[in-house]
Amino acid sequence: MLIRNLGSTDPEPSTLLKVVGEGYPTIAALAMLCANAISEPPDDVAMNQLSNEAQTLLVMAKDRGTFEIRATKVSFDSTERFLAICVETEPATFMMFRQKDQPRQTIRFFEGFVELCRHGLVIHHLQKDFSLSTRGYDLADSLNVSDFQRWACFAVEIEG
Repeated sequence: MLIRNLGSTDPEPSTLLKVVGEGYPTIAALAMLCANAISEPPDDVAMNQLSNEAQTLLVMAKDRGTFEIRATKVSFDSTERFLAICVETEPATFMMFRQKDQPRQTIRFFEGFVELCRHGLVIHHLQKDFSLSTRGYDLADSLNVSDFQRWACFAVEIEG
């Protein structure tokens, strides 16, 4: 849940720690990228403008179209506390793009999601919930799933 009155100029220290501790500044930045793409639609994106990671996220989301940002706040390993992009492939089944032994690739997938937001291929809904836009679905439908198996194998299945 987002904290009320985030716009005040002098937030309580405990509120500020909670906001930062939940990853809200980054999630808000993603939401703003999506909002900017709605208010000022970008030009159509060519496939060569998107990274393999961004295209893989599109392919993985083409059926349900839903994304969620997740993190594990209490993990001992610092890389397991990274924000991760999750794609819902079936109701209550998600593929999470984070592996503690591959932090660089985890970040590449996160940045791939940023690309999708920036190009208007994703819409922000509530808090950490995002979905493909119509443009995102259309682009996902044009991709060959088998071309992205190499990158899709990075994801691990988790329960919703």
